[in-house]
Amino acid sequence: MFSTSKSEVKELLVSTGQLTIGDDFLKIENYPFEPSIAYGQTIFKTNQIDDIDFKSYPPTFRVGNELIYLTSEKKVELEEFAKKNNIKTIERPMIWGWILEPFLDTEFTTETDQRLTKLLESYGLTTDQVKSLRTEVETQMLKYNFDTMLWEWGGFDALDVLKAMRTKYKKEEFGDFYRRVMEIALLTKKTGE
Repeated sequence: MFSTSKSEVKELLVSTGQLTIGDDFLKIENYPFEPSIAYGQTIFKTNQIDDIDFKSYPPTFRVGNELIYLTSEKKVELEEFAKKNNIKTIERPMIWGWILEPFLDTEFTTETDQRLTKLLESYGLTTDQVKSLRTEVETQMLKYNFDTMLWEWGGFDALDVLKAMRTKYKKEEFGDFYRRVMEIALLTKKTGE
């Protein structure tokens, strides 16, 4: 599709690192996103963790205004960790999944676009903002899905767009993009919707 190098393909499919679940902490090693708090800090004590979404794929936990992405194979242990330590659990909406739907290996119809645009508007995103975001990430998301042979048809999320865009942007640009991704990922439905 594109002339994506083997080294870029490898970087597009980067791991979220290794997760260790302790009695009262989560330890993450080799986290790939430099703007993240988890890039420089590996241990998160329970009092630092605002909430955990163990039902999302992959699971996440929130620290302030940031989501930290975890490996999926420890989902059950993560749920037990949250219960044992009285950490609030949450099911976050898939806002980035709705934004990224045109880049899946499925048909994206006008009706789907209208339905998702209305849904995204209920979280405060305008049609122009959604179009702008899709334009910004389009080439990288297509590389991510098709040049890597991922051929994802089920759904993307914020983690996928972060993996895709980290190979495009320089450090400062990616830092800005990372913050914008987090702001959108943590949007809540507007009241009265």
